[in-house]
Amino acid sequence: MDVDESTMHTARVVIEACPPPRRQQDKALALLEHAFRCYTRFDAVSIPDIQDGSEFGRSRKRLTNLEFGAWVREQVDLPLSLYKVSVASGKDEFEIWLDGARQLDCHDLVVVGGDSSRKSYEGLSIDAAAQIATGHGFHTGGIIIPTRRKAFVPRPASLDELERLKTKIRYWPLSFFTTQILYEGEWMACLLLDLVRHFEPREIPKILLTFSPFVCEADIDFAKKALGVYVPADVERLLRGARSMTEEAIGIILVVWERISTFASEIGIPQEKLGVNIEYINTRNPRNVRAAFELAEEFGRILGVP
Repeated sequence: MDVDESTMHTARVVIEACPPPRRQQDKALALLEHAFRCYTRFDAVSIPDIQDGSEFGRSRKRLTNLEFGAWVREQVDLPLSLYKVSVASGKDEFEIWLDGARQLDCHDLVVVGGDSSRKSYEGLSIDAAAQIATGHGFHTGGIIIPTRRKAFVPRPASLDELERLKTKIRYWPLSFFTTQILYEGEWMACLLLDLVRHFEPREIPKILLTFSPFVCEADIDFAKKALGVYVPADVERLLRGARSMTEEAIGIILVVWERISTFASEIGIPQEKLGVNIEYINTRNPRNVRAAFELAEEFGRILGVP
């Protein structure tokens, strides 16, 4: 099958929209419909595959990302990128899902594994799912966690993640990556330096740095405990003590982007190899959604998205 052009390889700004719980979908979709009308400076929309039971230890009926993707298609004429938790399905089920993704004119998939390397899963591995998806004409990507390592060691602290990336890029067909939510830049800068030292320039993948503006203390708690986001102690104090957490969070994020992108340029990573992926972590809170879209709009201005 011919492989269509990948949007994620060229995207500067991606907005990540989360499928809402079914019992709250009317309110959530109305909020998103308004946001898509008001904010337009992004290149694509990505949609995660939320597995509430395994990831967050809660049971909640939610729109699937295919159902939600069909709704997004009605709102905006932009490329879609879909996440897929590979371990949640077998080969036949995954191929049926791929057919649904193709019907949405989606060509880019971010393949995600289980929420813990210590668990045993019956579904597909990331490698197997990526191979199948590539065979069906999709471009496949993964997630980078720059702080992931066996021990807290002197730099390069990203060594363990680097070894994972070597496998994913050279032996698995993963050609672009999003990251864990970032609230500081040092670990990511270390990883970028590792990439320059250990990869040929042509091997360095497209990386979309993921940011999410926190709007209340519950966001910080959820991001740290449920998502494993690293928030430095000094940054957390600034956020919790701010008169407006949203404004403080956006200010911090823009500084982190400036530091990482400047460093990347200094060590020879082409500008087009970095982009941003903006997400919100609470579909029920209008402030979360609004802040994410406002941040995407600001990054669109900075990065020249028309």
